[in-house]
Amino acid sequence: MKNVNNSGRTLTFIVLLVFIGINAFSQTNSFYVYFIQNDKRINIKEEKVELKKEPFRIYMEYTEPVDILINSASKGTTYNYAQKGKLLNYIPGFSKEKKIESFFLNDNTINLTEEIPTVWSKNKTHGEKDLKTSDGRYICFRNIEKLYLIDKKRIFKIKDFKKDLYLVFIYAEKDKEGERMEIQREIVKIRWVEIYDEDTKAYKRKKKATDKEKIRAAERRLKRKQKFEKREKKALEKLEKKKKKKGEKKKKDKKTEDEKSE
Repeated sequence: MKNVNNSGRTLTFIVLLVFIGINAFSQTNSFYVYFIQNDKRINIKEEKVELKKEPFRIYMEYTEPVDILINSASKGTTYNYAQKGKLLNYIPGFSKEKKIESFFLNDNTINLTEEIPTVWSKNKTHGEKDLKTSDGRYICFRNIEKLYLIDKKRIFKIKDFKKDLYLVFIYAEKDKEGERMEIQREIVKIRWVEIYDEDTKAYKRKKKATDKEKIRAAERRLKRKQKFEKREKKALEKLEKKKKKKGEKKKKDKKTEDEKSE
């Protein structure tokens, strides 16, 4: 029994070390992806962004420079597997152990394939190296003007490309056995639009309606507050009257007693 208990404690300790190790990676390093087009920052919302069919930039922010694996494709298979939470080795665009080429291989061009990933090497950028945000995060970016379909060996200008784009970003480290250990993943579907959503009349109408609802909600809260304050005021006035009445009764009773004693 003693040996079994020791074995159990050892196993628990090992699991705890693995858990701490993974947490240590995730707490030390993390990355964030967003896009800039026409001097407009476009953040990923619900794993999607809307871009016009014009050149754009992919921005990468991270706590410390790390290598990021990227699968870029015009089909959503890898994206869908990643979205469903499949393990890294079971995601089509990351499952094959082949030589991984640079995400910056072709000038201002994204290579599109579901077969293999590329790598955004640490600190690789089209801008100034070691550039940081005000809170100390490193910033790198890549200019995108063209798209290359590897399977068909065709290159497209963005304005001529008809399909959506699917990007999956993975930060992974290797453990002592050389196995990849995933730390973080980000996915994004790029949908091409003629006009940004926030520039459309429908969006403005929706925003206006939302603003009106916020104003109405604020007015309701104010009315509730005023009603509560009114009740509180009445309660205090009632209490004051009660105290005053009690005081007057005391005075009257004392006067009566004084008169009796005389």
